[in-house]
Amino acid sequence: MFEAVLPASAEVCFNEFVDLRSARLWLPGLKKARVVRSDDKGRPLEVSYEFGDVLSYALVYAYDDVARHVRWVPSAGLQDGVSGSASFEGAPGGCRFTYSLESLRGRAPTHEQDVAQAFAAWIRSRVR
Repeated sequence: MFEAVLPASAEVCFNEFVDLRSARLWLPGLKKARVVRSDDKGRPLEVSYEFGDVLSYALVYAYDDVARHVRWVPSAGLQDGVSGSASFEGAPGGCRFTYSLESLRGRAPTHEQDVAQAFAAWIRSRVR
């Protein structure tokens, strides 16, 4: 699990995290993300991802707007996706960002931390 305090509100960070239009700006190695299904708020419910030439998978998302929590699991029948979650809670000076993956499925041991740190660095660069 990765935790950090980010210098933006929990609402801003949550919305930025779930906005796939900006994912290529911060998600390491992301080549392509395609929304397969969206909810009534326009957020992705299922997304197909491509990383480089060797890794592709689809994830299914569930949102808790009140808790500012998002959870994802691999789409049915796909093996390369990882389950995980991200939460954004109000904290002095911004929000507490918590990111965790349930398994790495062949990814580098630092994958969880690399992704979370990339998002945190991106938010910090936008708040300056």
